[in-house]
Amino acid sequence: MTDQASAKDTEPLGPTASRLWRFMKPHRWGLLLSVIAFVLVASTEPLIPKLLGYALGEGFNAKPTNVAGFAVPGAAPATSAAAVTPAASAMSPAAATSIASAASATAVAPPASAASSPSRPSMAEVNLNYSFPIWMVPIVLIGLFAARGLFTFCGQYMLNWTISRTVMDIRTALLQVLLRADARVYTSLQPATAVTKVVNDPQHVVTLIAGALITILRDGLPALALMGYLFFINWKLTLLSLITVPGLAFVVRKVNRRVRRMGSWAYDAQLRLVSVIEDVTRAWRVVRSFDAADYERRRFAERAREVQRSTLKTAASNAMAQPLSQLMASVGISIIVSLALYQSRVNGTGVGEFASFVAALLFMSSRLRHLSDVMQPITNALVVARGCMGLLDTPPEPDTGTRELRDVRGDIALQQVTLRYPGANRDALAAMDLHIPAGRTTALVGSSGAGKTSVVNLLLGFERPDSGRILLDGVPIDELTKANLRRQFAVVSQDIVLFDLSIADNIAYAQERDDAKLEQVLRAAALWDFVQSLPEGLDTTVGANGSKLSGGQRQRLAIARALYKDAPVWIFDEATSALDTESERAVQQALEQWQGRKTLIVIAHRLSTIRRADCIQVLADGQVVESGDHDALMARDGVYAGMVKVQH
Repeated sequence: MTDQASAKDTEPLGPTASRLWRFMKPHRWGLLLSVIAFVLVASTEPLIPKLLGYALGEGFNAKPTNVAGFAVPGAAPATSAAAVTPAASAMSPAAATSIASAASATAVAPPASAASSPSRPSMAEVNLNYSFPIWMVPIVLIGLFAARGLFTFCGQYMLNWTISRTVMDIRTALLQVLLRADARVYTSLQPATAVTKVVNDPQHVVTLIAGALITILRDGLPALALMGYLFFINWKLTLLSLITVPGLAFVVRKVNRRVRRMGSWAYDAQLRLVSVIEDVTRAWRVVRSFDAADYERRRFAERAREVQRSTLKTAASNAMAQPLSQLMASVGISIIVSLALYQSRVNGTGVGEFASFVAALLFMSSRLRHLSDVMQPITNALVVARGCMGLLDTPPEPDTGTRELRDVRGDIALQQVTLRYPGANRDALAAMDLHIPAGRTTALVGSSGAGKTSVVNLLLGFERPDSGRILLDGVPIDELTKANLRRQFAVVSQDIVLFDLSIADNIAYAQERDDAKLEQVLRAAALWDFVQSLPEGLDTTVGANGSKLSGGQRQRLAIARALYKDAPVWIFDEATSALDTESERAVQQALEQWQGRKTLIVIAHRLSTIRRADCIQVLADGQVVESGDHDALMARDGVYAGMVKVQH
């Protein structure tokens, strides 16, 4: 890993946790209700060992009474053979046997004086009364666990409600950032990476945190309740149970540091793997035409091995925590149980009290074992969250304009405009002066890299000039809001982009649907007959990026979308390059209907398509080198004439 990656791995995760909390805070009431429900569950936890101890202590002992219901004087409670006093169990086997025999004789055979006394009832007249009836046991236990189940369901439901709302808010915020991001961000941001960060990562993060929170609430709160119960029963032994806490804290800290480092590596490897898959699916035609299946398979295998290695190391780090924690906990538990047995034998502690303490201790240790695994998913979640939350730091597109134009004519002027892209060694535009009159058709021609696309990027506000001014109807475009500026343009790019929506939704994109207007623009784009032949007509979906359409159909659909927008300025960047001659002629004839009413900017390499332009601007090295109509430029026999001769 690089030094930059190592530095990122050691960054504190606290700021990321604070960011996550800001998204959860609006839904804190759901979280609070979840906590309350789990608190109610935890409050019933000590009842389980308490009831167990009571059942063992009282359920197997009975008090002898006479037929009238009064206790028999001098009679010992009836016990099972196993209910020998703890003090006796601490003695030698022979002594314990003699004491047990004496206890049995005392309980069964009354003294001679008592036997001869007429006031003492016989054993046939003695009944054994228990503290509670047997039928009460299932009722109490079933009722207890039913209440716990209800509270657990409510707690998990409210927590999942909070989590789902949080995921939606995170995704919305990330998408909002992408929609407002500076255009230059997209030169380095892979689409697959963006999809992963916006769609998959928030769900993964919050799912891990939800699982950890459920563990904390479901196991942590009962553990605290059991701890309080243990202090109540025997505070000395309970204090001894804390001797392993420093060791556990040390183990958790060391393991979490490694988990964070391995998690960052695994996350980056996962993104690289996703990028390979995105490349293969997006460029499948190129892959197959170059017979590059084996190459892509090797590239995928290499990335997949990186993911496998990083995932395995992360899993090993996670797995390391549990056995170490359980080993240290077993040391503490063994010491405590041994001391509890010693106290029971020395002090004569009852079976019920001892069983209650041990049961509570075992329950608590089980809860603590679950809690020992809770930091790893939280650490993994914060590592992933740091990756997707990094999008929130994406610089937004500058939008300092405040003016809004109405009834734009479409007169455009570039005055001494210079533009250089970051990392470039020369200017894309060098002090360019360019005038595009309103209501006229202006063609921009030139070799690749001459500056044609840079002019379009500047007009749409995707780039900002390093110097010079750009005027729209005499108003500097940097004084206009970005939304108002872009409403004045309709663009058909050479890179056609369609959405996985219906034909109507693609044409009326972000606008109200008007079927009459849809028919008009489809006829102008020479696509109406094709749409009419489809079973669902305008409601036919076009597939991802128009995958169900041919290249020419996709281009005509994009032209129809631009016509539907009805903006004052239309930009056609190689808009008819994929059309056959007949379709291209039909589109050009349709565009002539708007001539004089729209400002039309045409960028073309096929010079035959711009012969009828009112003005042809010839660009070279970021400057306008020739300007005029077709006939004038041919008569000049300059750069344009040379380009025409090459194509013929």
